[in-house]
Amino acid sequence: MTESKYTIRRAEQRHVPDIYRLSRDFAKFQHLPEEMLIVTIKDLEDNLSSWFQCLVLEYKAADSDTVEVIGYALWTYTFDSSFGRVASLSDLYVTSGHRGCGGGLSLITHPTQICDQQGCVGLTWLVHRWNKQAITFYSKLNAINVSEIFEVQQMGMMEDDFNKLVNATPKVGLM
Repeated sequence: MTESKYTIRRAEQRHVPDIYRLSRDFAKFQHLPEEMLIVTIKDLEDNLSSWFQCLVLEYKAADSDTVEVIGYALWTYTFDSSFGRVASLSDLYVTSGHRGCGGGLSLITHPTQICDQQGCVGLTWLVHRWNKQAITFYSKLNAINVSEIFEVQQMGMMEDDFNKLVNATPKVGLM
């Protein structure tokens, strides 16, 4: 009898519908309002590998020929004028029925290794304060709360406020 098997692989275009499905599950898990979910399947298709990198976690049950995508990690690269190349992990998600199998650890280890190969000096991500399970998981990896250490607060603009600034006329022109 064949045993169940987990596999991690680089996401390809064929994985986009699964990444989309899992990203919606992840958004629900994070209690994000539906109206905030603006990314489409086409956005994912058009930007995979150019704007973001992604790994998928696949599961094949022992009694099945079907391979199911049950998790993913999505990250981008940034450059910080103090630290240099840093990767930003946007999403790390494993479906609830497969947590504790080592997939989450693999989905943060492999991107870290890939980022190191790309010359990155670190990996950052956000975690909700209420998500104690994730905080415990990351703490076991010796991750630190950089917002406390560097005394920073992450700021951002979305939708209407973003568009107001897009359409603003700066006092100093860009040459």
